[in-house]
Amino acid sequence: MFPSFRFPAALLALASIAPLHAAAADPAPSPIYMGASYGFRASTNLDCVPGQGDCDKSSKRSGKAYVGYSFDALPFQGGVALPSIELVGYLGGEVKSGFDTGAGKRAGRGKFTGLGMQGVLGYQFDAFTLSGRAGVAYTQGKVDYLGGGSDKKDKIGLTYGIGAAYALNKNWSLHLDWDRVPVKYSTQQTSKVDMFSLGASYRF
Repeated sequence: MFPSFRFPAALLALASIAPLHAAAADPAPSPIYMGASYGFRASTNLDCVPGQGDCDKSSKRSGKAYVGYSFDALPFQGGVALPSIELVGYLGGEVKSGFDTGAGKRAGRGKFTGLGMQGVLGYQFDAFTLSGRAGVAYTQGKVDYLGGGSDKKDKIGLTYGIGAAYALNKNWSLHLDWDRVPVKYSTQQTSKVDMFSLGASYRF
């Protein structure tokens, strides 16, 4: 008699734990995420020294990395608004140009590092997200002059940018971003670096 009850009892037990298993297998996305992007171009507003043969006012080896926290999504115009806050680090590759000094413009190679905090507001529809960001960053610029000597200066300034993202799944997304970062290479030389980057992010 007992075997006749085993199969229905097993089905009932399976039905009771299936929702729990599904919830464990497909948890809600975490509000915490992190990502990194390669700066395939970082343009500056620097000017070359006349006759400088190797002048290049943009760097192709820059990048950024960030960790963020997303707040509750808000329905908006058929999609959702996604407010977030991010801690971001910047790495500016070498740029060859002219740099203003107290003794006039000198040819050199400049680069920078930085750390910032920014607010991000995204608008998500289906797998696509468009976003804008603004914040403040601390950067340290350095220039090595071709004739010898160097300069190193710190700066605190506003950062801002826009971006587009495509979600591959609930965890991974691809990003295309533009960021403007203020940099001070020397006492006389302040620049705004426009970084165009391509990267990916992971939501835990």
